[in-house]
Amino acid sequence: MTTALDPAENLARLQARTLFVIRGGRLTAINDVGRPAPPRCFLSYTAWGVEAWSSSAVPADLDDELRRWAADQPPAVLSRIVGPPAEVVRLLARHGPVTRTFVGPAFVVPDSAGEPAVPGMTLRDCGPSTAPVFRDTFPELADSIAERQPAVAAFDGERPVAVCCAARDSGAAYEAGTETLPSHRGRGLAPALVTRWARLVRARGARPLYSTEHDNLASLAVARRLGMTRYAVNVTLL
Repeated sequence: MTTALDPAENLARLQARTLFVIRGGRLTAINDVGRPAPPRCFLSYTAWGVEAWSSSAVPADLDDELRRWAADQPPAVLSRIVGPPAEVVRLLARHGPVTRTFVGPAFVVPDSAGEPAVPGMTLRDCGPSTAPVFRDTFPELADSIAERQPAVAAFDGERPVAVCCAARDSGAAYEAGTETLPSHRGRGLAPALVTRWARLVRARGARPLYSTEHDNLASLAVARRLGMTRYAVNVTLL
């Protein structure tokens, strides 16, 4: 099942407000525990145009130029966005060289009444009180599970072997974060967990979002298996 996109709903802006703390139209932090520094520029290519945000560390005149560049861009052919735009790299180089870039699609997780079967595994919703069970296999989640609700996990016996939780959330939308132990990859755990997690997000009246990078083949396979609808291609420049 795919999800129809409404042009009136600006999912690119919704995702940006979920991934980042934005004040005065500028990225001031990553919307995560500890509020890490944001990238210098975040672009979202959609079928209706390009949205651009820059860090508050970028000079105001350069931010103005980046916004004008974005406003001049035509609707994107998403399949053709495979790297950062040369003009944006050139503009940012006036502030400092671009050191790293990340490019990949962003999806809406479709509504589903069921979830893929995972024989031999138990799927559970995991509230903050379950933090101790993740200490051995997913210690980072154990330390932050209260901030990453909703969270779900696949258990092999009593051992959690795969998780899906809120990597970021804005209240209006939640961005999925998944991880599977190497010993349990290739068993279809991530699609089942993302489906279950998305239902919990919708129960909160919010949008479940999912994004990845072009070279993360396993993550892209999850999106294909669940029939996710791509609404943007994101380009992050540091």
